[in-house]
Amino acid sequence: MNMHVATNTPAGRLTLLAALLAGLSTSAFAASPDLVISQIYGGGGSGGSTYNRDFIELFNRGSAPVALKGKSLQYASATGANWSSWNALPDVTLQPGQYFLVAGNTQTAGVDIGPIDHNWAMSISATAGSVAVANVTALLTTATENSIIDLVGYGAANRRETAPTAVLSVTTQAQRLAAGCTDTDNNAGDFAVVGASLPRTANTPLNACGGTGPGPDPDPVAQPIVPSCPATLQVTQGSAGSAAITARDIDSIVNSAILSAGAVPGIELRNFVAASGTGATASATLSVAANVGAGSYPVTITFGNNDGQNASCSVNVSVGGQLTIPQIQGAAPKSSFAGTVQTTQGVVTAVISGGYFIQDPTGDGNPATSDGLYVFGSNAGLAVGDLVRVTGTVTEYTPSGATRSYTELTNPTATKIGTGSVAPTNVAMPNANLADVEGMLVRFTTPLTVNGNAYLGERGELTLSAGRREIPTNRYVPGSPEARALAASNAANMIVLDDGIFVTPTTVPYLFQDGTVRAGDTVTDLTGVVDFGAMGGGGASFKLQPTVTPTFSRTNERLPAPVVAGGNLRVASANVLNFFTTFTNGSDAWGRTGQGCTIGTTSNRSNCRGADNMAEFVRQRDKIVSSLVAVNADVVGLMEIQNNGDIAVGYLVEQLNGAMGANTYAVVPKPAATGTDAIRVAMIYKPAAVSLVGGALSDADSINNRPPIAQTFQAANGGKFSLVVNHLKSKGSCGGGAGNTDSGDGQGCWNLTRVQQATRLRDYFLPQVVAAANDADVLIVGDMNAYGMEDPIRLLNAAGYVNEIERFVRPTTIPYSYVFGAESGYLDHALASSSLSPQVAGVTEWHNNADEPDAIDYNIESGTGQDPYQAGPYRASDHDPVVVSLNLAGSTVDVTAAAKVVKSGFTQNRVTGKFTGTVTITNTGSTPMAGPLHLVLQGLTAGVTLDGKSGETGGAPYLTLPGGSLAAGASVTVTTTFTNPSRTGFGYTAKLISGTF
Repeated sequence: MNMHVATNTPAGRLTLLAALLAGLSTSAFAASPDLVISQIYGGGGSGGSTYNRDFIELFNRGSAPVALKGKSLQYASATGANWSSWNALPDVTLQPGQYFLVAGNTQTAGVDIGPIDHNWAMSISATAGSVAVANVTALLTTATENSIIDLVGYGAANRRETAPTAVLSVTTQAQRLAAGCTDTDNNAGDFAVVGASLPRTANTPLNACGGTGPGPDPDPVAQPIVPSCPATLQVTQGSAGSAAITARDIDSIVNSAILSAGAVPGIELRNFVAASGTGATASATLSVAANVGAGSYPVTITFGNNDGQNASCSVNVSVGGQLTIPQIQGAAPKSSFAGTVQTTQGVVTAVISGGYFIQDPTGDGNPATSDGLYVFGSNAGLAVGDLVRVTGTVTEYTPSGATRSYTELTNPTATKIGTGSVAPTNVAMPNANLADVEGMLVRFTTPLTVNGNAYLGERGELTLSAGRREIPTNRYVPGSPEARALAASNAANMIVLDDGIFVTPTTVPYLFQDGTVRAGDTVTDLTGVVDFGAMGGGGASFKLQPTVTPTFSRTNERLPAPVVAGGNLRVASANVLNFFTTFTNGSDAWGRTGQGCTIGTTSNRSNCRGADNMAEFVRQRDKIVSSLVAVNADVVGLMEIQNNGDIAVGYLVEQLNGAMGANTYAVVPKPAATGTDAIRVAMIYKPAAVSLVGGALSDADSINNRPPIAQTFQAANGGKFSLVVNHLKSKGSCGGGAGNTDSGDGQGCWNLTRVQQATRLRDYFLPQVVAAANDADVLIVGDMNAYGMEDPIRLLNAAGYVNEIERFVRPTTIPYSYVFGAESGYLDHALASSSLSPQVAGVTEWHNNADEPDAIDYNIESGTGQDPYQAGPYRASDHDPVVVSLNLAGSTVDVTAAAKVVKSGFTQNRVTGKFTGTVTITNTGSTPMAGPLHLVLQGLTAGVTLDGKSGETGGAPYLTLPGGSLAAGASVTVTTTFTNPSRTGFGYTAKLISGTF
């Protein structure tokens, strides 16, 4: 959940933080600088907001130009221990009296503010926070806070000058007095909180202040009175209420205040205190008596000064009965009371970081109106079961990336009036109407399955659904009605289980005793309050803040190794998640420093991926080795290994051989082209199981920045096949023009490029591989970055390459090797040529990676109190390995049983001493025998040799029969000649073999 605060400080740190910032609130920053922050508005784009963008206005109040180059704007949350975001200012010089407008990204809600001077994709709180302008271009730290030029704390900010301004809202902003000229180093006194008004830009007429110090402006033009009044004063009928009213004038003394319009009995201005001097603040209290009847009373307060000037502000006094929570929520997508101050009451159902939930214990009986409400503000002194009366501003909050808003109360004041209880409302999943129970205490009657755990360590989140959600294009053709229907079903089948805090948890929640929680595990009777907010990875979702500790079941067991049908050869595809022997800190696996990684023609450490240092690398290496040892394949295609020749892949083989025995694996020597990316594809193999036939091939065409590579292998039985390893263009970071943008059909970015790569594979590279091998048996594997029914895969299927995962995995379960956005699908493929497919005995995806949380991988995270890393093969990568079992046919077949073999006796040539005979072979079957055919002389007597032999197989000589194939009923006779030096009797057993040795 991402409410209006960017970060939160743990309660245990507040005392230390307050002490630290107390020293920074006055003397640490430059007094009365020329460059100041003159306006702040943080409510842009939120529900009920006036404007569609956050903005920060800068102003040069001095008498000399001020350069912005080398300076930055910085933001910190109200209670954050650290500065959380910053933006370097452009190379612009502000003239005396010139403004400069920095604005956030445009949002859908609110009025457009018009032209701006500089964009910063900021996300600052609408109510409370700190903004600084500093003489640095990097994020501020405690050590660099002395570079701050001007600081403004608004709301209850712990970073401020002397005291913060009043609390802001989506309809108000902080505005520096005297059009920006006032600066007494007291945010509370220098700023007025006013109704949102358009900011000023560099093109606004100059407003020269005439000096840099506080006090009267020597300019003869009189400065106006600046009043500060709340837009609304909400009072419950029968109760008294009041609001503070202030005004000041930079060059005069505010000495009077009257209720100039709208006065009625019981509404009056009290306790007026005139300003103590020029530029000081006058104050009064707008008071509403308990006997004022229900209604709306707009009143006007007019202030006067000793120069005879007047200025007014208006307050809408609203006296009414207390609204129920269902009345505030309403049945519409947004509350009809948004932007107004209202009073309601309910039982506290949950207390979380930054606020609490209340619920009407009886409700209104209308399932379309929620009985619960989130209150954003202090939860001090509140506990579950308290019955409270709360007054606050009804706000429609829209989290970043959300397509809907969330009704909540902000700027609350709460009074405990008793105790109560609320029974959870039963809900089931899928559920397209969770908005009906937003803010309510619920119990999910449906067992829920973990679908996503990528942000468990970073945000304490698990994405849950009824059953497993499959990526639509994994099953259906992109853009088809079936794919769109599955996408809609998935959208209604999701709730994010949160942990009640909105920063990185110091202890990762929900882990089992074995240190993980896997996608596919389940939870029953999940109980908590329905929240709505930003989620890990972007966007927003309905979330559940649990009120009862969830109980998970391990329904997706970890398998210690892949299980696949038996065969005579095992082939695997494994993405090794940026296995680099050169690290991002510039060192490498051999302890050298000053190293780099290459992309194209540039080489530096910023090109490196994977491990940041030796400590991370050891963890990464050990996980990958454990995984590949368990896979135990005879041939392995690798993706995402460093493109540094055979260095990284050679290192990996050394480590595997250290674990499995010397010479277990060898590297397939790299082909001529390995691409221009920092990563490449590679292959390793077991020399005891297969031998290389020829060298590796690759396709260096410009469409392939990670070229596919191919290698032909021969098994012990003489059978051959070619493995082609691929890593197509990824789906992220759209670019490349038409066809490569996200079309919305589920295939993501760069689909045209992937189709072009698959076309090149089909039309050029695969025919080249088959021709070089003189063998049609081809297996295509790798990370295709395309799910099962996407365009590149269907293109290859149509060319005759059989999808072995659909053939073997789909009939029993959802096939997947990757989890993205809490949906499962397979990017890693096994496609066999039509001649090889009958020789595939089985295929499996070993789910040792995709189901595991990112938090247990090799990375050493900073800023957390827990390191949940686990040694072993789990979360060695983000992709699951694919394992293919082959029953690879031998290159020859014994056809003796289908033939009649008749041997003549031997005769000796007395001149040469040679022995000769004949052998007649007849095809006794009903079909032709495929050639070439060979007569193999097994068990030939020792010391006797066959003259003119065609070759040997298994130590036995053979003769290749003339004529190739042998028709049914046909015969062929060959003459055999032997050298027999001892002239003793000899013999052999005749075998007829079809095929190529």
